[in-house]
Amino acid sequence: MPKGLIIYFSQGSTTARISEAIASSLRLAGYEMDMCNIKDELPPDIGSYDLLGIGSPVYWYRPPFNITDCLNKLPNLKGLPTFTFVLYGTYRGDTSTKIRRILASKGARDVGYFHCRGADYFLGYLKMGYLFSPGHPTEREIAQARDFGQEVAAHIADKQYVKPKDDQPPGTMYRLERFMANRWMCKHIFSRLFTADIKKCSSCGLCIILCPTGNITWNKRGYPSWGRNCMVCFTCEMKCPEDAVSSPIDWPVFLPLLLYNVRKASRDSSLDYVRVIHSNGQTKAI
Repeated sequence: MPKGLIIYFSQGSTTARISEAIASSLRLAGYEMDMCNIKDELPPDIGSYDLLGIGSPVYWYRPPFNITDCLNKLPNLKGLPTFTFVLYGTYRGDTSTKIRRILASKGARDVGYFHCRGADYFLGYLKMGYLFSPGHPTEREIAQARDFGQEVAAHIADKQYVKPKDDQPPGTMYRLERFMANRWMCKHIFSRLFTADIKKCSSCGLCIILCPTGNITWNKRGYPSWGRNCMVCFTCEMKCPEDAVSSPIDWPVFLPLLLYNVRKASRDSSLDYVRVIHSNGQTKAI
């Protein structure tokens, strides 16, 4: 029985749900499927697999750093069939293009690309009262992911595969935002500016538990301390039950960018959203 592996990153459940939907169809097609969420574990040795899938959310109109790090550490894939899937709340930009190009540079054989929406729990938008793509992926999108899994199996079995065109880079404003959240800025600037208000912090440790890179530890006083491996996902601030965490997303300099994004996305007829209130780690519809 051929073996397949899906490596994905999921902090909530959206990318995980699409991963499992794709895997379910591949299992029906005769594959033994293993799943690896790099939030929780390191990927296994690729050498024993006959198929590799990469699943990623969109962060700042690009793949998150841990996905690109994982891809760059892959060995020469020597023609291994690979597929890619991407979830996004507003605009995906060229996230998939970046992933597929790295895989191509590793000698992979592209056999499929899928994308769909996922609920956009981005703190900047939540604080402004907007949750984009609520309820996504929908049942229809999950069904489409299952269909995609069947297509991948068919492509490997020599069904003609027409490689889709590369996704295009995002617009100028979004590229500016992506530049501001590049790795150097995150490591040397933004990561130094996360703080916990000791008057509010209850030392519950939730931010430490939820940090996808293990970047937060306890300091000598028993409060959270941020290191230099931050992805600026803002999960620590978003989930804090005491609203004790503050970060660069709260700075006035980011307000014009957030206003631009929210205004454009809320007027986009292809997007749905709900108005929300976010406080004490909870997001509630108004």
